[in-house]
Amino acid sequence: MKTITKITLAVLLVCGVSFNSQAQKFGHINFEELIAAMPEKAEAQKTLEKEYNEMKDIIESMSVEFNKKYLAAQQSKDTLSKASLSLLEQELQDMQTRIMQYQQNAEAQLNQRQTELLEPIMTKAENAIKTVANREGFLYIFDTSTGSSIIASDKATDITPLVKKELGL
Repeated sequence: MKTITKITLAVLLVCGVSFNSQAQKFGHINFEELIAAMPEKAEAQKTLEKEYNEMKDIIESMSVEFNKKYLAAQQSKDTLSKASLSLLEQELQDMQTRIMQYQQNAEAQLNQRQTELLEPIMTKAENAIKTVANREGFLYIFDTSTGSSIIASDKATDITPLVKKELGL
């Protein structure tokens, strides 16, 4: 009797394992391609380009002002007293420092702004992926855009079209 119970238990375990392995579904998606297809990404890109160009114009105008002062200082350096020349050199150094500080601050602000604009887009895409994965019964979804060494068989499911449909793209 114990032998029959053990055999039955072993068969049930083997069948249960095979049923579980068949129920596991894996999918993949190119997350970068998905994000690029979203209209919100294009809007965010336009906003970032506009802000970048504004900051670039300010830096250029500051540089033009610096160059004008520098040329004027070069032309008048023979006629100025040492005290005046020293003040002018200090003013030029201060201007150059302000330009560099503005440029560094502008880069930091643009990076922060990019994060602010892209985060909700990425969250929306991730939520759509989760929705599709849950609805379609996928256990894992792999991102193929990261350059990881995932090798998918021909039977692997690319869920990009499903997620695009979920997002209305």
